[in-house]
Amino acid sequence: MIIRIANASDALELQKLNDLFNGEGCNRADDIKKSLENNNLEIVCVAEDKKKLIGFCCGQTFCSMCYKNCQGEITELFILETYRRKGIAKRLTDLMETEFLKKGVENIRVLTGGDNVVAQNFYKSCQYEETNEMMLEKDLIINKG
Repeated sequence: MIIRIANASDALELQKLNDLFNGEGCNRADDIKKSLENNNLEIVCVAEDKKKLIGFCCGQTFCSMCYKNCQGEITELFILETYRRKGIAKRLTDLMETEFLKKGVENIRVLTGGDNVVAQNFYKSCQYEETNEMMLEKDLIINKG
């Protein structure tokens, strides 16, 4: 099992994994490739077994004039079902944390569903703590049709 940073040649396999995780049609391989090549605020870590990607973890860094240090957020974490409960998510998260530290990030946030107890318990086992913050969301583009 290899845990590493994703590169542009991983785009097609990442698309397939992302389709399983977020639903088909979220992002095409070409768009994923462009993002991997050009988005220096995103970190994508992958788990590879026998030269096949079996999981990924995405994180974003952001800096603001309001804070002394950059902030980080783990935005996605997915492992193929047959590979779960083998420590792969922990290894991906550890690599993500290391990469965040290299970028000067001192605080990481994770947003997960209120009913996603499995994810909540996983992050708690990695020493992430619940906060009392609430997330609000607004769609700016409404699809017609």
